[in-house]
Amino acid sequence: MISLDLTPTDRIALAWFLAAWLGYGPVITGLRSAGSITARMHGLRRAWMWVMLARDNRITDASLIGHTIHSASFFVSTTMIALAALLGLLGNLDHGYAAIQDVAFAAKTSRVVVEAKVMLLLLVFAYSFLKLTWALRQLNFCIALIGGAPLKPDPAHRAAVADHTAAVLSLAVSSFNDGIRGYYFALAALTWLLGPWPFLAVTSAMVAVLLWRQFGSATAIAIRLQHAELVRHGSIATVARADDRPPLAAGAHP
Repeated sequence: MISLDLTPTDRIALAWFLAAWLGYGPVITGLRSAGSITARMHGLRRAWMWVMLARDNRITDASLIGHTIHSASFFVSTTMIALAALLGLLGNLDHGYAAIQDVAFAAKTSRVVVEAKVMLLLLVFAYSFLKLTWALRQLNFCIALIGGAPLKPDPAHRAAVADHTAAVLSLAVSSFNDGIRGYYFALAALTWLLGPWPFLAVTSAMVAVLLWRQFGSATAIAIRLQHAELVRHGSIATVARADDRPPLAAGAHP
C-alpha cells in the first residue's frame, strides 16, 4: 500500500483547501445575503426576461447569451489544454519530479507526494471542465427558451415564462462561475508544491478575494444600487420572489 506520508500541516492545508474549493459556492448560496452579487443578479435576469417578452425581435437577447457561450467555450478549450499538460506531466513524472526538486524554494518531498499534488491540480481542472461544459449546454437551452417564448403574453403567463427562463439562465451562470472559480483554486493548489504554509496562505487569500468581489467590490455595490433602482421603479418587483433565488435550484454564485 502506498503511503503519502503527509505532515500534519499538509493535512490541515489540504482539508482547508477542499472545504474552501467545494464549499464556497454552496455557502454563498445558503447565506442568501441581500448584499451579494448572487442575490441581486437573479432579480436582474428576471427583469431582463420580463422586458424580452415585450419585444417582437429577440435577436439582441440571444446574441447577448451567445457572447457568454463564446466565453464559456474559450475556457472549456483552455481547461482541456491544462488537463492535457497535467496528464503529460504525470506520464513523465520522473523528469518533472527532478525539475521540481531543483527549485530552491520548493518543498522537498517524496515522488509519491509530488504525484498527489499534481493529481490535485488535475482534479480541480477536471471538475472545472465538467462545470464549464454543463454551463455551455444550459446556455444553449436558454437560447431555445428565448426563441420559443410567446409574443407579448398576458401578465400571469409573462411572469411565469420570465421566471423559468431566468432560472435556467441563472443555473447556467452558476455552473460557469463554478468552472471559473476552479482557476482561482488551481493557483492555490499549485502553491502546495512550495509547501503547506504557502498552500494554506494562498487558499485563504483566494477565499478573501472571492468574498470581497462578491460583497465589497465596486461592481457588487453598483449592482446593488441598480437592483434597488429597478425595484423602486417596479421593474423587478413584478417578477421577483422574496429571496431573489431561482425557483428550480440554488442560484448563481460568482
